[in-house]
Amino acid sequence: MTNTSLSNGVHTPMGGSVAGWIMWTSFTLAISGAVAVDLAWGSKKSATGHHVRGAVISSVAWLCLGVAFAGFLTVSHGADVGFVFFTGYLVEKMLSVDNLVVIALVFRTFRIKPSLQGPVLKWGIIGAVFFRTIFIFAGVVLLEYFTCAIYVFGGLLLWSAFKMYSDMDDDSDELAKAHKQGNSWMMRCLTSIVPYDADARCQSFLRRIDGRLHATPMLAALVVVELSDLIFAIDSIPCILGLTQDLFLVFSSNMLAILGLRSLYILLAEVLEHVNGLKKGLAVILAFVGIKMMLGKRFPLPEHASLLVIFGILGATMATSALSGAKGRSVLLPL
Repeated sequence: MTNTSLSNGVHTPMGGSVAGWIMWTSFTLAISGAVAVDLAWGSKKSATGHHVRGAVISSVAWLCLGVAFAGFLTVSHGADVGFVFFTGYLVEKMLSVDNLVVIALVFRTFRIKPSLQGPVLKWGIIGAVFFRTIFIFAGVVLLEYFTCAIYVFGGLLLWSAFKMYSDMDDDSDELAKAHKQGNSWMMRCLTSIVPYDADARCQSFLRRIDGRLHATPMLAALVVVELSDLIFAIDSIPCILGLTQDLFLVFSSNMLAILGLRSLYILLAEVLEHVNGLKKGLAVILAFVGIKMMLGKRFPLPEHASLLVIFGILGATMATSALSGAKGRSVLLPL
């Protein structure tokens, strides 16, 4: 069995990956095909007015794909590899919830109707795959050649955990107002390149006015979504690197976690604002991984123990969130 390059210092061949070029190629082709099918399926269901049903089937399919791949790794490379992948997949999936909340905020800010949101969701996910791939490879290279980078990543995780736990970044109303007025740095990046027409209500990203191209709210929303995902990647990529530094496990778990976000957003669009109860649990996970990352060499924690801790935090977080949601609904019941 090939050993994984886990964060406790175990090394692997093939440049720090459990996978050879055959598995890399097969995974890339399989994921590319799955994305193409998902986009075609989503477009077909949207055209027939059954976008919610399509989102349900798509979300279930992506979840089954992640679970099936974890099973494949367990059979082919051992339980440790499969367990590490599945833990990273779940953590990245949970962290992506905040990203979905931001997407919902962006659509509301630019007054983009659900019927027009498809292109932004599609290109937003494609852009996220491209930029996160760069982040993942750069992060693994930094950890391999610069030992001090592990303390930088650990510090980023601790700072992110503090912000998430204390809700320091929960200024969504002010941020939305800045986007709408063009005062946010993201909008300034856009308007420095192309003029912005805030009154446009169409599905295209650009429109021509008096012979000159202008950005529409669709393009503005796409730019804000992409730049926001880069900020989220600063949290999520170090987190998965704190679980394992195996390049293939980091890449595959991240890709499978974010590629289903388009359909998941459509499915959860109405309830995304009620998932804030998850933030504190995710903050604890970020803090735990950050501390483990920085102190791993001096106080090594067995990999199975750290994964059980993360599963325990996730379980307690979901249980607490479910109980608080049930209490909130019970208040609305007639006496």
